[in-house]
Amino acid sequence: MTRTGWQREQDLVSTGHKMREVKINMDNRDKTGRRCPVRGVHKQGNTTRQSQSKIEIYQLDAFTDVPFGGNPAGVVPHAEGLSDEHMQKIAREMNLSETAFVTDLRQAKQAPGDPDFLVRFFTPQSEVDLCGHATIATFWLLAELGVISPGHGAGEAEEEIRVYQKTGAGGLPVDLLFGCEGGPARVMMTQALPQVAFTLDEPEIKQLERILRAPQGSITGFPGPKPQGVSTGLLDLIVPVTSMEALFSMRPDMAALAQYCREREVISVHCFSMDTVDAAATVHCRDFAPAVGIPEEAATGTASGATGAYLVLNQLVDTKQPVTRIICEQGHVMKRPSVIHVEIGMEGREITSVRVGGSAVTVMKGWMYLP
Repeated sequence: MTRTGWQREQDLVSTGHKMREVKINMDNRDKTGRRCPVRGVHKQGNTTRQSQSKIEIYQLDAFTDVPFGGNPAGVVPHAEGLSDEHMQKIAREMNLSETAFVTDLRQAKQAPGDPDFLVRFFTPQSEVDLCGHATIATFWLLAELGVISPGHGAGEAEEEIRVYQKTGAGGLPVDLLFGCEGGPARVMMTQALPQVAFTLDEPEIKQLERILRAPQGSITGFPGPKPQGVSTGLLDLIVPVTSMEALFSMRPDMAALAQYCREREVISVHCFSMDTVDAAATVHCRDFAPAVGIPEEAATGTASGATGAYLVLNQLVDTKQPVTRIICEQGHVMKRPSVIHVEIGMEGREITSVRVGGSAVTVMKGWMYLP
């Protein structure tokens, strides 16, 4: 069938899955006699671009200092007025593991411990109470934009300041270390004190090993503590593995693993080995969260806090007073290497605090148009 000139114009302006209609002036032709579109009149359905609202949105890679490393997160720094439906649609459009939405609460703050910011986290499928890497990305960006700033001038000593975020997991402190030039150097989020919800028995460990498609004996044969459900804000199943080679070889049955996570009400299965790529690291990790739409994640802040607590509680690392410092590697299988710093506060053998953090890098800035 012969295509009309109007159909050809439609073809030329198609973008992605949407078609932009270009209004044609039938009398406006170029020197060859072809019709030319009238500039500046673009329509999507019955809504003109001029009548649409737009929001500023960023993408950052967290737990890295180089672009295309770490774990990407979307951040909307001014989410005031956005509905739950808008937030979910924006997160779905970004299609990242999490997108964070920030509302500044400082004008309503009355006491020092009151929250400075409300931060909500959405996966492409649903809202979650807390997200570690998106928290690091959020507060790194707020520092870069000058929304949070140090009290000293550039060229003076490093300074750490504390703000409070309100999340679905409660009110949590976030500490920002600013460098000598006034920019952010590291962001550390405080997580909840650890709670051990359950410990897997031998039949359950064998079942998990099969679902993860791990080498036989690589989980059941670990010469130490058994896998445990640990929460420092979100419940994750922490799973020790005999070697990094076994860890790298895992190719989970994602459908079965998603069902496994839902049955045990865990966000993710977070596997680690004591072997590492970098000799300075403590553990190497992989995180699987298919039940919330994330087959594998390149860096997982909340699960890293739970892993740090697991290592201390099960005496897999030497502890120091007042802080035991742990470095978690993650993301190498995905070609997005990440470095996650974990600090476990100690008084005797008791854990008194859990902090997780690192650096981030902004890789994209733009506008999203809303109907």
